Amino acid sequence: MLRILLKFNESVLKVIESDNAEITIGRNLKNDIQIDNLAVSNFHARIENQLGHYFIEDLNSTNGTYINDKKISKWGLQDGDTATIGKHSLVFMLEAGQAAGEGIRELDMDQTMVLDTEKQRELVDRAELAAAGPPARLKVEDGKASQSEFQLTGRLTEIGKGESAQVRLEGIFAPKNVAYITRDPKGYTLVPGEHGDKLRLNGVKIEKGTALKGGDVIEAGKVRFRFSMG
Repeated sequence: MLRILLKFNESVLKVIESDNAEITIGRNLKNDIQIDNLAVSNFHARIENQLGHYFIEDLNSTNGTYINDKKISKWGLQDGDTATIGKHSLVFMLEAGQAAGEGIRELDMDQTMVLDTEKQRELVDRAELAAAGPPARLKVEDGKASQSEFQLTGRLTEIGKGESAQVRLEGIFAPKNVAYITRDPKGYTLVPGEHGDKLRLNGVKIEKGTALKGGDVIEAGKVRFRFSMG
């Protein structure tokens, strides 16, 4: 399963999950990821799953597609890569075995080969998160979850009843995917998931990613959490 954080001006708008063989990106409504911005071409780029590895290709867009600030035509994705399309960015979160590996990273017209290992990316991510301080926590105040308290150590934490959720809700009617919490050096952001209508932050429904602060109350279905820093 490929996960993508869609961001605008560094704010997370939503988390996209897909196991499709092809994902298109552009301004046209027919795209899988539709970005309504004039800097984005109608059919700007596409992501392809080739034998379990993901690649992104620019579709001769007007303003180009950039990966980690480098203009590309086709690129083998690794975990943590950031694509810039117009004023939006997409951060790719790949599971083990899905990255392009240590082979060809860039497949531009001149067939330039760039080596950029997953290990190097992982070390950079760890260093950045460590510099941001100890991980935040979610403590259950009401309702049932798999634990009474959760440490938010990863870059992306899923809340729900589904098997992929790190914060697991319990109960027959608990929603499968309520929200995500993203972590970066600037802090934590709460993002609505597939069942975002069951999500409340301090009693208010949110439509897009919202920065978290210590003491915030998160309601996911019938479970109420208290968010605390460090």
